[in-house]
Amino acid sequence: MTKRDATSKRDATRTRWRIGLAIGLLLLPGLILADRGLLPLIRLDTLPWLVWMMQRITWLGYGPVDIGIPLAVGLVGWWRGRAGFARCGVLGGLAVAVAGVLDQVVKNLTCRARPSAEGAGAFLSDFPCFPAPYELASFPSGHATMAFALATLLSLWYPRWTGGFLALAALVGWSRIVLGSHFPSDVLAGAVLGCAVVLGLSRVWELGMKQS
Repeated sequence: MTKRDATSKRDATRTRWRIGLAIGLLLLPGLILADRGLLPLIRLDTLPWLVWMMQRITWLGYGPVDIGIPLAVGLVGWWRGRAGFARCGVLGGLAVAVAGVLDQVVKNLTCRARPSAEGAGAFLSDFPCFPAPYELASFPSGHATMAFALATLLSLWYPRWTGGFLALAALVGWSRIVLGSHFPSDVLAGAVLGCAVVLGLSRVWELGMKQS
C-alpha cells in the first residue's frame, strides 16, 4: 500500500468517526431523558451467562489495559525497526490517557448517581463532589471513554479493522450497563468523549502516521 493510499484510508476513517461523533452528540440529550425506561430493556442481568461474559469483557475498558496497548504496539514496531512506531505508540498511549483524565474531570463536575445509588440518575448530587465517590461517578462511563478512545486510535492505525475495534468498544460499553454500573447515556457520553479526544489530538500529534 502506498503512503497516499494509507493517508486516504485514515482520512476516510476520521470522517466516519466524526459522523458517529455528531450522531452521538445529537442523541445524548434524548438518551439521558430515556435512561430509566431503557435500562431494564438492555441490562439483561437476569441472564447468568451474559453477566459472566460481560464480567470478562469489561476489563478491556480498564485504563492500564487501554493505555498499555498502544505502548505495546509502538514497542513491537520499534523492535522490528519500523520508523515512527515508537513515537506513535507513546503519543497514542498518552492520547488515551488524556481521554481518561478528562473523563474524571467531567465525573467530578456532573456528580451523577449510579443506577444502584440513592437518587439514581440524578445529576449534581452532593455538588461539588470532588473527589467523586464511586456512587456519584456515573457520567460518563470511564470504561466506555477508554475503550472508544482506544478503538478510535487503533482504527487510525489499522483502518480495515475499524469494525472490529468498534464492536469490542461497544461490548465494553454494554458490559457496564449489564453489570449495573452505568446508564445507557453514561456509556454514550463516554464513547463521545473518548472519540472526540483522540480525533482532536490526532491532528496535533499526527497519531495516524502508521501504515495499515
